[in-house]
Amino acid sequence: MLLYNLYRGKDYHIVPTLERIQKASQFLGLERLPYTSLQVGGTNGKGSTCAFSEMILRQHGYKTGWFVSPHLVEEEERWRINGEKMPSEVLEEYVRELKPIFEKFELTYFEACTLIALEYFKDQKVDVAVFEVGMGGRWDATRVCNPSVCVITNVERDHTKWLGRDVESRAVEKLGIYRKGFPLVLGSMKFPLYSKALDLCDDRDLIVGGIDFFSYGRVSRYETLLEHYEWKDIRLENVPLGLWGKWQIGNASLAITAASCLIKPDLKRLKQALQNTRWEGRMEIVRREPLLVLDGAHNTDSIKKVVREVKRYMGSLTPVFTGLKEKEWRESMHFLRELSHRIYLVQIKHHRGEDLLELESYAKKVGFEEVMLLSSSEDVLCLEEDIIVIGSLYLVGEVKQALKKVKKS
Repeated sequence: MLLYNLYRGKDYHIVPTLERIQKASQFLGLERLPYTSLQVGGTNGKGSTCAFSEMILRQHGYKTGWFVSPHLVEEEERWRINGEKMPSEVLEEYVRELKPIFEKFELTYFEACTLIALEYFKDQKVDVAVFEVGMGGRWDATRVCNPSVCVITNVERDHTKWLGRDVESRAVEKLGIYRKGFPLVLGSMKFPLYSKALDLCDDRDLIVGGIDFFSYGRVSRYETLLEHYEWKDIRLENVPLGLWGKWQIGNASLAITAASCLIKPDLKRLKQALQNTRWEGRMEIVRREPLLVLDGAHNTDSIKKVVREVKRYMGSLTPVFTGLKEKEWRESMHFLRELSHRIYLVQIKHHRGEDLLELESYAKKVGFEEVMLLSSSEDVLCLEEDIIVIGSLYLVGEVKQALKKVKKS
């Protein structure tokens, strides 16, 4: 993880601005990119919507770039061509080449990642690139991709320090990715996203779930089915999705709509893409007997949704949980208590990982009858019961790394 190591231990007083990344991209001649971009923002569902979008475009024969954040196991996962992560030796070359630019313009880690993506996709001559917003929207570095289509999945509680403590402020921040004259696809007409969009955007650019396009579906223990989707002349019926969860029906619908703003979809290829989409660490079933599910939900709203869906379709799973310092993991524990009277806790290796004793103390306050401590993420693979790993993408990444080691041995 060469770039990550380059920034390790560097504390920045980050001032939200686009000036740094704009100057750096202009210095490299990247103001006008030779490929089309699709940008996805929102609180939850960004990664899955990107995954569906990228697969739809790739299935139609386009060479795709895909910029995601954060990575699960290896830093190279952040930059993908046709779904394949960047080779580590290629990343080393880009870091070595661009290091003077990072320093010249004092780029943050995420800004440096974004700059690499812009350059890598140009060098690889992609047709279209999918960019996942890092945080918020208005000041997010990915805005320099100058998207032809923007998507906002939803607005819920996240990054309140930066985006505002009330939901309307967060909606305004996320709507900052909008470009006048280009389509803006919204996940729903739910307050305050749609009402704020009507205030801040040209309504001729808005394409809104529940107003312009429609979908519904159902979930079983292991499968999710898009029973119906329609927008303009596109109609889909009973399409299995490659990602699990009721919310994936909405994410898939957003991706279909956004991609269809760029291309004329072939229904057969569209169905294949939706069925073939994979996104690691998002309600990923890695073992069935006993059940082992990995999910990167790490804010209260997303964990609340996961708990509701798991209880409804999978029954009682024991959570394996952790939290990051300065994140609102305590509230999440209350929802996990609805899932089980037992909980496993583990402290991740990342420097922001919450102290295990702090996690244990609060779990007992919440009312868990059994609080069990694991010495490492590797111990998860030894648990012989139905479990769900949740609370941090870093935790999911560590478990994925452990699974890799087991498969190699």
